[in-house]
Amino acid sequence: MSNTLLKSWLFGVALWLAAVSAFALYSVEASRQRLTDELAVTGRTLHRLISQRAAQHDAHMTSLIALTGDTDPTRLDATRQVMESVARFYPRIAWLALVSLDDKVGQQGAATAQSGGAPKLLLEVPSGGGEDLSPLRDAITRQQRGKVGAYVGSSGRYLLAKRAQAPSNTALVISIDARHLLEQEEQPRWAHVRLTLNEQLLLDLPAEDAVSGNTSFVVPAHFESTIDSESQRISLSLDRPMPTEALLPLRPLIGFAAMAGLASFALMFALRQRAAVQKSQKSTREAEARALLQERQALLAHASRVNAMGELASGIAHELTQPLTAMLSRSQAALRLAGTDKPDIGLISEALEVNVREAKRAGEMLRRMRDYASNRTPEPITSAINGIVAEIAALTGSDLQRRGIQLSLDLTKEPLAADVDPIELEQVLHNLIRNAADALEGAGTKDAQVEIETRAICDEVKIIVRDNGPGIAANAFPKLFQPFFTTKPDGMGLGLSLCSTLIERVDGRIEAENAADGGAWFTITLPRAQEQEPQ
Repeated sequence: MSNTLLKSWLFGVALWLAAVSAFALYSVEASRQRLTDELAVTGRTLHRLISQRAAQHDAHMTSLIALTGDTDPTRLDATRQVMESVARFYPRIAWLALVSLDDKVGQQGAATAQSGGAPKLLLEVPSGGGEDLSPLRDAITRQQRGKVGAYVGSSGRYLLAKRAQAPSNTALVISIDARHLLEQEEQPRWAHVRLTLNEQLLLDLPAEDAVSGNTSFVVPAHFESTIDSESQRISLSLDRPMPTEALLPLRPLIGFAAMAGLASFALMFALRQRAAVQKSQKSTREAEARALLQERQALLAHASRVNAMGELASGIAHELTQPLTAMLSRSQAALRLAGTDKPDIGLISEALEVNVREAKRAGEMLRRMRDYASNRTPEPITSAINGIVAEIAALTGSDLQRRGIQLSLDLTKEPLAADVDPIELEQVLHNLIRNAADALEGAGTKDAQVEIETRAICDEVKIIVRDNGPGIAANAFPKLFQPFFTTKPDGMGLGLSLCSTLIERVDGRIEAENAADGGAWFTITLPRAQEQEPQ
């Protein structure tokens, strides 16, 4: 799998994980808020119901205590009937009693109250189902008349007590079963419900739903409020667990994960298609740019060769003078021999052979000039590297000799072949030789010398052009092969850039360094051609 494809898949997976994580967080927060709101609504509803029922208890206390002004049997019998009616219609009222707070009751109902012992029962409904009031006698006795007191009883009950108005020393006591303050259908199965009175626990109903016992990473929701009653300060508390199953339902999560996966895959596919189109368009633009660049480089190379021919003109003219002079002198000698009485055919033939040899030499020189300056389409062929080096040495030798620079060759004895364009390789070597000559001449180097060496290393061919000049400045190395960078006052900075382009065109490379004993080295490395006859 390519790096691009792997990055594409990783991006898709990361996008999918981000979407699923965001959905999970949103689901958890939304579910938590929903469960908390539901708890608050339920808590307010239960608060209202219990407050209403507490108000009913106060109303019962007020109506019943009004019937107990004295202990007349007829009046007591009417009070009993009302108590029985209340107990029948309100099951949460477990017991009602009218008690005397006196140890003895006189004929007029006057007596002296004493501490200790249970108050005397005057009436109770139902009979025998009451509470032990001994611990509460003193508290009830100290109550303000007309005020209702609330006390925690036994078995989840609490007591309401109210003293009658003077001169009666009686009190009405109602026992309320806290378990019936909420009907069974009103109790939320998913919440832990607690009722407390005077900070004492009256009712404790654990949550019944099995899911409520599941572990969770969210703190349970809590609701707490005190009911609206001055006499019955009952505190209602609800705690709702936040199980993971309720906060993060599995089915919607799986559904969203599947949809997000499909969407991520579709997006990844679309992005890959778009990237492929952009890459194709970029490749097309780059190919067009390379074609245009190659065309311009070909024109530049041709112009460079023509310019180089101008620089070499004087040296080439000097080389052509030699064969032409030899041909002229030999031809004149042949004419003189032919004009004698007895012409020496052997000497005449020898002079003509010299003319033929010198004419071929001049023609070969002109052919090299014509090929070098030509603008033909480059076509790499398997070429003898040592032959190309010898060609460029012959072409530049006269110019170097005129400038006082010695050119030496150190060529391998074994034949070296590489797939190159001979003319372009000659142009690269000519640029390197000319740069070396300019550096030597500019520095006034004594015993100036340029050497060209060829080597065979494994499957590579190396051509080294070195001189004994001042070398290359250290700050010039990073930009040495960049277009328009030059260290010459009148240079254009295109020579080495063109050399690098021409060498890279045949899968080679060119490198520069300074020799330890002074001078610059330029090394051309080319892939060695397969064994075949070089041209």
